[in-house]
Amino acid sequence: MKDTQAVVEAHDNPPWYAREPDGSILFSGVPERLVCHPELVRRGIELDYAVKPGVVFESNAKDEGPGDRGFVVKVLDLEDEELEIYERLLRCLDSPQNHTIPCEIVRNGHPMLIMPMLSSIDLVITVHCKSFSSLADVFYQFIEGVAFLHKHRIAHMDLCFGNVGGALSSPASYHATLQRGRVYIYDFNTSRQFSRGPGSQHAITLPETQTPPPNGLTHFDPYSWDVYCLGVLFNEFMDMYAEEKSSPPWLLHWYARWLIANERGCRAVCRYRPTVQTALRVMSVVRWMVYALDWWSTSDQTFSTILSRAP
Repeated sequence: MKDTQAVVEAHDNPPWYAREPDGSILFSGVPERLVCHPELVRRGIELDYAVKPGVVFESNAKDEGPGDRGFVVKVLDLEDEELEIYERLLRCLDSPQNHTIPCEIVRNGHPMLIMPMLSSIDLVITVHCKSFSSLADVFYQFIEGVAFLHKHRIAHMDLCFGNVGGALSSPASYHATLQRGRVYIYDFNTSRQFSRGPGSQHAITLPETQTPPPNGLTHFDPYSWDVYCLGVLFNEFMDMYAEEKSSPPWLLHWYARWLIANERGCRAVCRYRPTVQTALRVMSVVRWMVYALDWWSTSDQTFSTILSRAP
């Protein structure tokens, strides 16, 4: 439950807009209250522009010193569950299954998050993923991260391109809290906490999401919805990988289709697709098989090269 202080501060919820001299909204700007915020000033964080006007702001990584690293600041809405969810998840950052972005909750005034700037997921797919095996690793990490959320009876509810990212060499070198090659999940403003876990939680009305619900459905088992969104997300990853490199093996395509399933709509517990724990176990096998395919492909090319050079 929200504490008394949070309820008192809820009137100061975002959006916090920057203003032009004539009083009109400058949607790309940073409001003066953040420019002069003592916690940001103390850390040397100078925000440059709004990513989500009035709510999320970024500073560019200037590579000039410890105070010039790339950061993202999010002003929290105390009428949703995001603050409570981050409080729970940040206590468990030492768990290797926890893929929550490491960040700091600032409570000087209205609560907000200070987060390290991640590489966009399209860079993770097109730059970091140099083989089918590395693509399968990305799949596995996201499944693992969502399984951790579901274990704690948290459904993200809006898994999509804009709410996931990764740490490549550049941001990982700026921020000691990031692990190079690791992917992260963030933005829990539409997320929900439940008393029941996967397999017993009934359907709820879907919040506004960036992934369109199939067949115009408005009710979903929240845990099953996360699995569906992962399948859609993985298809997008594979389309991007195929455009830049080559089409991933059929195993990964099959896996994404299996997660998406043939949704018919249900008001109770969803039985049409696997739980994320089942998906994680199957992904462990799929990943091993993709490793084997990559090894065979590399070995076959090596053998062919050796034979072609034989006298």
